[in-house]
Amino acid sequence: MNAQPLCPVSSRISVFAFSVLLAFGAGIPAPAVQAATVRNAEDLLVVDCLLPGQIRRLGNQAMFMGARRPIRTTQADCQIRGGEYVSYDRANYQTALKVWMESAMTGDADAMNYVGEIYLKGLGTDPDYGMAREWFRKASEKGSNRAKINLGYMMEEGLGAEKDLTGALNLYREASGITGDDLVFSSSVQVQLQAKDEQIGELTQSVASERATSDSLRGQVKELQAQLGQQQQQLASSRQQLDDTQSKLEKARAATGADFSAVDKTRAAISSNEEQLDAAQTDQDAANAAQVAQLKAQIDADKKKYQSQIKALQARAPAKSTKNKEDWELMKLLENQLVAKQSEIRTQSKSIASLQQKIGGSGGVALAGAPSLDMIDPPLTLTRGRPAAVLRGAPGTHDLIGKVTSPVGVKQVTVNGTPVVLGASGQFKAQVNVPAAGTNVQIAAIDKRGARGTLDFALLTSGTATASTSSGSGGVGSVPGGVNLGRNYAVVIGNNTYQDSSEYQTLQSAASDATAVAQVLKARYGYQTQLLLNSSRLEILTALNNQREKLGPDDNLLVYYAGHGELQGRTGYWIPVDAKANTPATWISNAAISDILATMKSRHVLVVADSCYSGAMSRSAMPVFNAAVMSPDKWSAWVSKMVGGHSRTVMTAGGVQPIADTGTGKHSYFTRAFVNVLQDNNRLLEAQRLYREVSSSMALSTINSPIPQNPQYSPIAYAGHAGGDFFFAPKGSRTASAKSHTSDGAQTLVAAVTPME
Repeated sequence: MNAQPLCPVSSRISVFAFSVLLAFGAGIPAPAVQAATVRNAEDLLVVDCLLPGQIRRLGNQAMFMGARRPIRTTQADCQIRGGEYVSYDRANYQTALKVWMESAMTGDADAMNYVGEIYLKGLGTDPDYGMAREWFRKASEKGSNRAKINLGYMMEEGLGAEKDLTGALNLYREASGITGDDLVFSSSVQVQLQAKDEQIGELTQSVASERATSDSLRGQVKELQAQLGQQQQQLASSRQQLDDTQSKLEKARAATGADFSAVDKTRAAISSNEEQLDAAQTDQDAANAAQVAQLKAQIDADKKKYQSQIKALQARAPAKSTKNKEDWELMKLLENQLVAKQSEIRTQSKSIASLQQKIGGSGGVALAGAPSLDMIDPPLTLTRGRPAAVLRGAPGTHDLIGKVTSPVGVKQVTVNGTPVVLGASGQFKAQVNVPAAGTNVQIAAIDKRGARGTLDFALLTSGTATASTSSGSGGVGSVPGGVNLGRNYAVVIGNNTYQDSSEYQTLQSAASDATAVAQVLKARYGYQTQLLLNSSRLEILTALNNQREKLGPDDNLLVYYAGHGELQGRTGYWIPVDAKANTPATWISNAAISDILATMKSRHVLVVADSCYSGAMSRSAMPVFNAAVMSPDKWSAWVSKMVGGHSRTVMTAGGVQPIADTGTGKHSYFTRAFVNVLQDNNRLLEAQRLYREVSSSMALSTINSPIPQNPQYSPIAYAGHAGGDFFFAPKGSRTASAKSHTSDGAQTLVAAVTPME
């Protein structure tokens, strides 16, 4: 359904008429700028607004109407300014393009990026990746860092063309202003995508050929799956027949009155040897020829022994009455049927295993790639050789925290050959002894199909790095001189009690989680905080809009939410306390929140959601700084780049899976780890490191959680991320040039607070 403008035509005419009067210099005093009137929560949603052209005067000779101007602002603001817009929830491809296309055609980089995002979103229709790439490319050439991030994301994900990881990395670096091989843009290493540069250059297959191959493989998979289903049905039938035969045989044996224990042992030996023979014959290695011959001879000998045992039992039987003879004949018949059924089941099992290997095995038609590995702590650093990870401590035993994922499930993970325990979400911890000269580490993951992925890297220590991570002046971890961190604000939301209690049960920890977050941000980091407990949709959107109107380009905003969440399709929602079940119009979509963040002037915005937040981009777009391998000079340059960049990022308690309300105490697993890291920190802390330490803590605390906890950190799609990062500076850690920007002027370092339990 096509969207219709929401604001009346008369309001646009009245503003136009007022502009004409001003242009002619009418003797009417100019009224004060009218504030946008908010009637309901929808008035605070951000829309694509097309403002009327301005009446301009060329000296005393002529007047003319300027071009209409596209902006992104709230519905209420667009109304009061006489603009034309459509509501976000009813926006579609055509109406959104109508707002921005004219400016994009004139070469406006921001408008070009918005057009690219419209095509990438596919508003009201399927996404057009080709058009999105082209507009992002044009905007990138105009210098738009936001467009470079978007184009890099499409290259990384293979949207509209083949994946180009090298091209994506280069765009991410350009957007952030970071260069050099000592920086990496993701600690995530997807093993199945690892390749040398020369190998990438050798991939010359065309897209058409790959599609044809893919279609052929899909056809093979369907055919094999059909065969597998038939084989499994036959196997089930054979097993039922085996059970029936076994039952009849036991009855027949009982009727003969003979002891068949020796016969059973011999038959078991025959079955075992036949299985070994099958395995040896499957292996084509010529070295197994002797084993095959030996097993065949043993099986023949056992079969002769088996027959002689049966004959001996029959000879020792009492005088053969007619009944006794019938029992023996029945018993021998059932014995033969039993052996035949066992052989048939063994053959069917081999066939099923072969089909399963062809469908999902590493050597056949693969349904998915190898397992992917993610080093959480310490992070990997990209080098010209093999990847490396540098520990913050001295030589000795150190913990490695990582995560492995596979679409078919993970069977085993080993670190240097030693199996490790996997948590419910695929997280693992291993201890590695690291000498002064460093050591090599190999992590191997095997999924349930047998596909294997490995990650090899060098693990090093840096004794000098440990000393330099303090918050002393000029060292790694301190605020570099001349860097203005800006003022910090926070909107902290915790919803426990909902009006529709039949649908949304009362939560136990959301309000206490929010209170703890607000307290640590204010007391330890000097934030100006607004705490919202059990808030409605209008109250939440009003708080966010107030920050949008108030914050300047040197300010930072943290938005924390704890409460119920919903996920419909690919859209996530926060649930206010006045929400109605199955009525998304009464919820707050993550897309609407992202739009509000995109229109803020503030330099850095971090959303911390103890709930799902869909719409995030790949974490690969986030530059990772490993202080253990950086000198103070590089640290200063890094911080300056990241502080100067424009960031919109999100840290969540999990992906799209449900999140536990409480952990082992009165707080959720995620918020307890989040607050504890902030309480214990005494240095300038970048959000990337905060994420890694929170993930490391949760990898241990959630081992026994009934619900997997898998924290995430990444840029927010379509919210204006352009390569920066969010920073936390405890009171007293700022340099003299930055201390005046704290919200309350506090200069002394606050003592560490006791960690939450």
